[in-house]
Amino acid sequence: MSACVKWAKEHVDAFNVLLARQLSSVDQTSPLWKECMDQAHQHASLLKGVGLDFTELIGKGIDVNTEVKPIGLGLSS
Repeated sequence: MSACVKWAKEHVDAFNVLLARQLSSVDQTSPLWKECMDQAHQHASLLKGVGLDFTELIGKGIDVNTEVKPIGLGLSS
């Protein structure tokens, strides 16, 4: 089971990076922000249904006031 938890945790962390990028231009007090976070938590509840409760980790550490830089593909020109 620990390998499954590790795998899921890595994916939750990657999800949070993507979520932060997507919400980087949205005001945290706006209805859109709340709707997006509610949807993310609803999807996280699907994991809870199979015994993996990551609801506290969804959106953890997201600070839209920090600049999110694009990640390159590692290709050299």
